[in-house]
Amino acid sequence: MKRDQEARAMPHQGPPLNPAEIQRLQSRFPEFLGTSRPLIRLLQQLEKVISSDSTVLIHGESGTGKELVGRAIHRLGPRQAGPFICENCAAISPNLLDGELFGHDRGAFTGATSERAGLIESAEGGTLLLDEIGEMEPALQSKLLRVLQEREIRRVGSTRTRKVNFRLLAATHRDLEQEIQAGRFREDLRYRIDVLRVEIPPLRHRRQDIPLLCQNFLRAFCKKNRSPVPSFSADALTVLIGAPWKGNIRELRNEMERVSATGKARILVEDLSPSLHRASVPHPIARRLRAELGTDLRKLEEVVLGGIVRDVLIETDGNKAQAARILGIPKTTLYRRLERWHLLS
Repeated sequence: MKRDQEARAMPHQGPPLNPAEIQRLQSRFPEFLGTSRPLIRLLQQLEKVISSDSTVLIHGESGTGKELVGRAIHRLGPRQAGPFICENCAAISPNLLDGELFGHDRGAFTGATSERAGLIESAEGGTLLLDEIGEMEPALQSKLLRVLQEREIRRVGSTRTRKVNFRLLAATHRDLEQEIQAGRFREDLRYRIDVLRVEIPPLRHRRQDIPLLCQNFLRAFCKKNRSPVPSFSADALTVLIGAPWKGNIRELRNEMERVSATGKARILVEDLSPSLHRASVPHPIARRLRAELGTDLRKLEEVVLGGIVRDVLIETDGNKAQAARILGIPKTTLYRRLERWHLLS
């Protein structure tokens, strides 16, 4: 019941978003696609943290794009000239993660035939993103806390300390307060990493962005495969908009890669993963479109995609070259679609 209610929930309604503000944010953060209120709120959060050198905690469900957020913070931050280093704490065993982060001296363990700098040293002058920091073992949490307090490290097997200068971004899908209560995460480390915070919305809160995300991923995969970009039937698009997307954008991207490999010119419901249409909940956006347009695919395309293009043209004051760049399509493609949707002026 809770999932159904959440899936059916309409996007938060508030004051209309300023088109000029949306355009400015999209220009500054072109790696984020969409115009939904939760996405724009995320970009506004990013603007508040990028100019600082403080530690940022990036919180969001798996697959929402925490690394993408981290790269955007680095790209526009004060350390953009330095390296960007990323490590997933859940992907490496605790013993190996120790050496990966702190490096080791020659002879520190069997097979250590030479000294090696760790990821913290490698991030000197730049940014280190520790993804899924909530999975880090307590012993490593203690070592990381010391690094953040003293700004120095000691390699595995060494007695010498080395000064380090980097910005830490920490990402997790876990509720760290609950992890602290359960004794799995140090409270003092939480204080150190949760100086600034960015909350990433799950895809189910950005349903109006799904058609644009689908189009973008499909175009990229079809370009790679040198195949035509397929269209969606009205029923297939309804399923995509209403699907639960527990894996968020990562799951959506994988689905688009899969359907692009079918080679079909038109994607039907049966071409989608069975788990999607079995779990899909008719979303108000999808239900409204179906009620107004039925299964007229061309009209559906005109309303959904044409509406997005129309909004972007308004935001760019009719500048078609700029609109094409924002939409990520060639200018010639934009003109063809404007003609098809009777939007040429």
